[in-house]
Amino acid sequence: MEVSLSSRPAAEVAADLLVLPVREGCDPGLGLGAVLGQVRFTGRAGQDLLLPRRDGDAFRASAVLLVGLGADDDGHTVRRAVGRVAPRLADFPTVAVAFPDAQAVIEGVRLGGYRFDGYKSEPRGHAVRELIVLAGGDPRGVARAGIVADAVTFARDLVNTPAGDLVPMDLAERARAMAETYGLGVRVLETAALGAGGFGGVLGVGAASANPPCLIEVSHPGDGAHATVGLAGKGITFDSGGLAIKGQGAMSTMKCDMAGGATMLAVVQAAARLELPVGVTAVVPAAENMVSGSAIRPGDVLTHRNGRTTEVTDTDSEGRLVLADALAYLAESSPDVLIDAATLTYSVMHALGEDITGVIGSDRRLVGELIAAGARAGEPMWELPLWEPYADRLSSEIADARNEGGSLADATIAALFLRPFTAGLPWAHLDFATTAYLDKATDLGPAGATGAMVRTLIGYLETRSQAGPETRPRPGVTVGHGDLR
Repeated sequence: MEVSLSSRPAAEVAADLLVLPVREGCDPGLGLGAVLGQVRFTGRAGQDLLLPRRDGDAFRASAVLLVGLGADDDGHTVRRAVGRVAPRLADFPTVAVAFPDAQAVIEGVRLGGYRFDGYKSEPRGHAVRELIVLAGGDPRGVARAGIVADAVTFARDLVNTPAGDLVPMDLAERARAMAETYGLGVRVLETAALGAGGFGGVLGVGAASANPPCLIEVSHPGDGAHATVGLAGKGITFDSGGLAIKGQGAMSTMKCDMAGGATMLAVVQAAARLELPVGVTAVVPAAENMVSGSAIRPGDVLTHRNGRTTEVTDTDSEGRLVLADALAYLAESSPDVLIDAATLTYSVMHALGEDITGVIGSDRRLVGELIAAGARAGEPMWELPLWEPYADRLSSEIADARNEGGSLADATIAALFLRPFTAGLPWAHLDFATTAYLDKATDLGPAGATGAMVRTLIGYLETRSQAGPETRPRPGVTVGHGDLR
């Protein structure tokens, strides 16, 4: 899709389709106000109306699509409104959009129009050929919006790919190809290297699968003067639950259990393409959690990268086992901050539902910056407490810790399990077990992978880039909401 900015009046653009915003109760102009009263179109959010051009109409486009904005016209509203009608735009080769925010328009068209149909015998064969955004703005914003949309699409495609076609080494090959395309550093540790390196969590979780595990590292060096950010993403390419096997309903969507890894690979891709001065390293511990005679058993003890030991008391709490190795490995290079993302717990799903990502961390400034970045991106987040007394639930008689502490407050307990692997660095943990993959469509895409947190993390890295060289957050303080300590 070719994208351009234009300052021409909407009435003069000879596109196949002209998309006009309509605020609630307002006249859209172009002589269309009288028509709206006849069809009860008020401009409320969620309304749209397609009008073919008639002789004498005051516009040159072949048709006009009126899109209700409701009372607001901020970037979030524009992105959602355009995204909601984006599938309809594919019927028109040339589309002009007269919304006020160019970046939001481009993201809305790309994300709302996304389809994963490569496995269909008759995939969608048509798309918008040319998008003309009738709004002022810096052309660099157009380029940025395209890069961000590419990153979200990259993550969505990975997560939507059937697990049989994306085993751990397949994911590694996709990462290698992406790194080669964008000039990133890449390293893949396979079974022997994982053993020599002490990655007991990754090896243990992947032990039952015929497809061996690996650890993927992709890095964007930055300019060497700005902050460095370590990103860890859970890369369980399929989760059967191990010997604590899941039921059919829970297992059916488990190709999405590598969404954290897909997110972090997408983010480091965007950091390189945007030429951000911050250094970014993404580490993805990739494994299949399967069932066989070589599976880890309840009661087994694993030794992680930093020498810490874990008694496995639940084989379906495997994500934290591989993330522990990834965080310990990243911490060795002492980045300014550590951030991990994972489809980790059912408890965050029950607490926050389909729209909100949970964040837990050891540093209030970092957590606050991520929440602010999420607000700017239209991806809401909510801080959950790192409640210290619950750490006792992870006590083990034979190891440094066990990998689960009961079903209550599991999101917090999972974060408490991960914290010792962060070496005291400022750290935040994103649990997006629901927001990463949905069973229904939204304004910004069809059912399936959402690419959640990609735009948020890109925005966070851009903010860190603007902070100047050698800017480090203050020492972390382990707290939650209010006076929770």
